[in-house]
Amino acid sequence: MSSLGFIGLGSMGGPMAKNLVSADHDLTAYDLDDDALEAISDAGATAATSTADAVEGAEVVFLSLPGPDNVAAVVDEIEADLEAGSILVDLTTSTPGTTEAIANRLADRDIDVLGAPVSGGSSGADAGTLSIIVGGDEAVFEACEPLFEVIGSDVFHVGDGVGHGHAVKLLNNYLSNIALLATSEAVILGDAAGLDRQTLVDVFSVSSGRNSANQDKIPNYVLTGEYDMGFKIGLMEKDMRLLSEFAGEQQVPMLLGHLTRDLAGYAKTKKGFDSDMTRVYDFLEEFMLE
Repeated sequence: MSSLGFIGLGSMGGPMAKNLVSADHDLTAYDLDDDALEAISDAGATAATSTADAVEGAEVVFLSLPGPDNVAAVVDEIEADLEAGSILVDLTTSTPGTTEAIANRLADRDIDVLGAPVSGGSSGADAGTLSIIVGGDEAVFEACEPLFEVIGSDVFHVGDGVGHGHAVKLLNNYLSNIALLATSEAVILGDAAGLDRQTLVDVFSVSSGRNSANQDKIPNYVLTGEYDMGFKIGLMEKDMRLLSEFAGEQQVPMLLGHLTRDLAGYAKTKKGFDSDMTRVYDFLEEFMLE
């Protein structure tokens, strides 16, 4: 059993925290949402009254927050309360630079940092089948690996740099997002030509054009009319903005990356920040067929 702190109990953080509790870890959690705190308390965790309370005495502290600005703000709050010798694990989709700056700040207090963003959506968080993409010192990674194996089924150590995990996650999200946009265009065009949409995704999903959009997102959330994959268009656009910033820092042009960011931004404007990301299909259909 480990003593854990957990800050951020959203659609991803809440299920991950519950899985850690189910594995008999002593977990203290904090979130601004009282309902989320009540839910994790009912699952067997201790509900903290503040971020400082959540990290007091914790050997490992997990952050699962909306973005890098939130991570930086929370670290400002808890820096003085983190235990010397503890480990801070950032599960957020953040930027390599944010993680590196935090690691540099905390090194003087003998606090290790791992950048460990996750992929797999809220369903993967519920099932404990997330992909976890970890950057940081290998020995620190190995110390936390049993915890990662509770919340994910595919755990990768992608490099010794604490920002390496976040770099890989941004690249992964780029591929996922561009696949959704491209597959939506293909299905919309085929539909306009009189082809059956379900047949199209059936063919694509087992042929050379297969990807997560035609294997999951479009058949399960668009064609069903559910639009409830659990990830917001606004966060999709945020991830693409972070990728653009990362590419700029590396002085590497991303031609399709910038276009994907622009399209996600237009979709966010038309459909609203909180709309499910699968609503980009509707956005593209309206644009293409108007």
